[in-house]
Amino acid sequence: MTIYKNKIHTLAIAVFFIFLSDADADEYHYVNMLAGNRAIGLGGAYTAISDDPAGCYYNPAGITFAPNNGLSGSVNAFYQSLKVYKSAMLQQDGHLLDWEQESFSILPNFFGVVRKLGNGTLGFSYVVPDAIQRRQKQTFSNIESNLRDNDIETFTININDSDRTYLFGPSYAYRISSSLSVGGSLYAYYRDKELIRNQILLFEQGQHYLFNYYETSTDWGFRPILGIMWEPVEKLAVGFTLSKIYITSSDNEAQRITRDTTLNNPDVVGSVSYDYSNTDTIYFGNSSDSIKGDFPLTLSLGLAYFVSPRLLFSGDLVYSEEIGSKGEVLNFAVGTEYFFTEQYAVRFGFYSDYANTPNLRSNYVNQTENIDIYSASLSFTMYQSSAGITLGCLYGFGKGDAQIIANNAAIQDVEISNLAVYLSASYNY
Repeated sequence: MTIYKNKIHTLAIAVFFIFLSDADADEYHYVNMLAGNRAIGLGGAYTAISDDPAGCYYNPAGITFAPNNGLSGSVNAFYQSLKVYKSAMLQQDGHLLDWEQESFSILPNFFGVVRKLGNGTLGFSYVVPDAIQRRQKQTFSNIESNLRDNDIETFTININDSDRTYLFGPSYAYRISSSLSVGGSLYAYYRDKELIRNQILLFEQGQHYLFNYYETSTDWGFRPILGIMWEPVEKLAVGFTLSKIYITSSDNEAQRITRDTTLNNPDVVGSVSYDYSNTDTIYFGNSSDSIKGDFPLTLSLGLAYFVSPRLLFSGDLVYSEEIGSKGEVLNFAVGTEYFFTEQYAVRFGFYSDYANTPNLRSNYVNQTENIDIYSASLSFTMYQSSAGITLGCLYGFGKGDAQIIANNAAIQDVEISNLAVYLSASYNY
């Protein structure tokens, strides 16, 4: 067996080559996971409330309005996402096949504590704003290819991606007056990513194509959040935050293993010739870099109306600026809370998660998918003395366009559905 080593290249094959643009965590959306028991129930419309440990993340100025010292922790008992690319492949009999990817995770995504210190309040929190465990295991038969009289007899693909982002750090807020406070959080940022992609294509005339892709990435940085909370009149609160992620170090590595017996002539890419006339030939490539990702400046404006001690309504607008190839985004969130009694409360929220990518255009290739998602949340809380337990769920659905096949102008309809069930506990002391 002959093995050739070289730097990673873009192999111009004439059959399927799965586009890796969706290989990262969901960087094309900014509202991937909500955090905090009360905030999740309100759909993230929490900028003008933030009067518990979750305020360290949503608006640190709000923690000065916490009635007591508090501790809060939440667990996503189950999180699942299903993404379906409609009619991604065509069989010989004309039947269209869907392409499906599942993602799931079970993890604690928030822990926070606040403690009052005179006119100020000190806090510390841990947040998982994004976590993906994407898997795909599918086998397709009798697929049309663009090789003359040589369709794909069997196409097998396996994907196992893991990508998580963590934030942890202190917060401090100071109450300037009875109606105005300012605050800030300084989060350490850590991201850990591992991608595993394998595909094997067996052709009717005996040829085969094998592709293995492995990538790891580790990022360190920090995310400061500055916030203001103002109560201009009784029963009304206004919140404002400004935040941005800064990457200080990045370590990225990738490798590819390729074997292709469908080519009759050597494939020349740049100055390198890839000759598979010996069917035992395997090409191995690897690369590494320290390229740092860019993140937008994000501004949040929230409004909360406290109708009575039992009922409130809240709303947020969240703006993320254009940066690099990612466009500007304006998301919204609305929520309501109602206490049946002092012991039982229900919360409902609705929010958007718009894509930061442009709409796909006809006759172009390798375009990034564009999917807008809308989600609803519902939670119930039972309070007993100084403790509370919350059970809630989230459901989201979105539609859009994608190009799952590289160097192919075909555009697929894509649908995504998300479901999360979480349990959380809080304690005031």
